[in-house]
Amino acid sequence: MIQTLLLFVFGYIILEMTLLITLGRALGLFWTLALVLGAGFAGAWLARREGLRSTLRMRNQLAAGAFPAAEMTDGVLIAIAAVLLIIPGVLGDVIGLALLFPPTRALIKAALAAKFAKVATIGRFTVDQAGPAGGAPGGGDRIIEARVIETRVVDE
Repeated sequence: MIQTLLLFVFGYIILEMTLLITLGRALGLFWTLALVLGAGFAGAWLARREGLRSTLRMRNQLAAGAFPAAEMTDGVLIAIAAVLLIIPGVLGDVIGLALLFPPTRALIKAALAAKFAKVATIGRFTVDQAGPAGGAPGGGDRIIEARVIETRVVDE
């Protein structure tokens, strides 16, 4: 797992460097730096704005008594976008800006939800079959009666 992660990180760094060098040759040093820094500043402003909007929607959902799952997902994606925009690079800026715009973020969120719905299971129910809190299908909770007969501490 760690080897795969390291390989991914080094591959990403090499790809970013290659893109920056290619862009630098095509546009020149000044315009490449202006593009990367401009995308960083614009992305930071946009990340702050979208983050505040997401926080406000989350607060409204909580005040209404609903669990703000979509808003929490938006917050995580916005945080990832902010990190990608802070790190200099062309590919990171493109991905970060895509995560910041609500229409593309909605597409990415839907793709992630579809991916996790296939993988995740809760008990014997899959996520898309389980209720709001992982209860029985249809959202109803099952009541199971039980009583404690004996308790004891087991040394491991």
